[in-house]
Amino acid sequence: MSMLQPRPELGPPQPYTFPKPRRLSVGSGHVIAIDVPGQQYAAVRLVQPAGAANEPLDRMGVAYLTGEVLEDGVRGNSSLAPALEQYGAEWVCRVTWDSFVTGVDAPITRISDAVALFAEAVRAPALRPEDVVRRRDQLIERFWLDSSVPSTLAMRAVGGQLFTGRYGTPLNGGPVKLRDLTPEVVADFHARSIASVAGTLVVVGDLSGVDLEELGKTVFADAAPTPTAPITPPEHASGERPRIMLLDRPGSVQSAVVLAHHAPSRPETDLPKADGMSDVLGGMFTSRLNMELRERLGYTYGVGCQFDLRRDSGVFILRTQVDAAATAHSVTVTLAEIDRLQADGVTEEELEAVRESNTVGLPVTYSTARSLASALVEMVVHDLPEDHVDRLRAGFEGLTAEDLGMAARNLLHPRESVVIVAGDAAQIEEPLRETGFGPVSVRDPESLWS
Repeated sequence: MSMLQPRPELGPPQPYTFPKPRRLSVGSGHVIAIDVPGQQYAAVRLVQPAGAANEPLDRMGVAYLTGEVLEDGVRGNSSLAPALEQYGAEWVCRVTWDSFVTGVDAPITRISDAVALFAEAVRAPALRPEDVVRRRDQLIERFWLDSSVPSTLAMRAVGGQLFTGRYGTPLNGGPVKLRDLTPEVVADFHARSIASVAGTLVVVGDLSGVDLEELGKTVFADAAPTPTAPITPPEHASGERPRIMLLDRPGSVQSAVVLAHHAPSRPETDLPKADGMSDVLGGMFTSRLNMELRERLGYTYGVGCQFDLRRDSGVFILRTQVDAAATAHSVTVTLAEIDRLQADGVTEEELEAVRESNTVGLPVTYSTARSLASALVEMVVHDLPEDHVDRLRAGFEGLTAEDLGMAARNLLHPRESVVIVAGDAAQIEEPLRETGFGPVSVRDPESLWS
């Protein structure tokens, strides 16, 4: 007798509406919350505008380093995590170009205790000099360790090829600039940009018994109103484009390839059109580049393609990792696929795949407190309306093939790109020159941040 049950038939996708958040002002700060009945593990995030983009050039990396040092807590020496563990809570910190986000994930029954510990760690950490130096040295060591991975190395070189100023150095400041950061610099940044700034508190979970106003008072205390972060478009780096920069890694059997160029800022970008077009080119498993470079040619395990959009600027990035012998051909194939997409547009099958991949899975995408909190954080950072997710869904549902074809022509600029390759120059320099894409320069990776 068979124990197998018949497979259930799939029904039509269910419509999804993003939950309406509750908003309230507490002191100089704001609380944005989503009540999710039955969600017993809450996500709490404090959003402040102290992102890395606004750092002075002599303090590059201070936001990132401060985020690391906060984990040492009010007693120093990595004391925060053990203190939170007694409440089943976990520390969260993420520094981006546009924001400084800290928080905790905690059982809803212990949220008051966990948030009190979190607030103390954010507002009044020990910031012991020995902890700052230890964390700084660890970041420098980690920088070089991570840069030994070709894909990481190539990605970290993008900023310096497209921008001058702060964006020309990696988010964490790079090894040279990090070395210049002293405990006094970290303490000053924390006092001015973190401890004294209220920010916006995001809370998601089963809030039936949670006093949101009391949580806000605990986190904001007497901090000042959040200042408006200046938005100044960054200067573009000079140099001929298109061009290829080859980061020499002698003996490397693979090459990391990144194609990058400038893109509009987050407020200037129609996300469904931009992301939908990017999905067709290299953002989905069935994308054109994945089918060509992976499935047909067998050069790579996969291709990635995305827009990195910030408040003041943007970058389009296409990346893959291929066998060294296939490096130059991978570049020409990539350029040919971009040309074909711009000339011929997308098919109805590709359009439908974009729609489904960005709408059908929304109930799963936003099924956890963390994912809902992340969406609210994005809304705060980029001043988005509270129905932002619903507008995105409607935008993807209303896409046409013409929309995506136009996005490819307007947003892809291969002849204004820089291709960065991390690989064995002795093996791939001449083939890269023969592509005719642009001049090829060879650099020692360690010279990028010296």
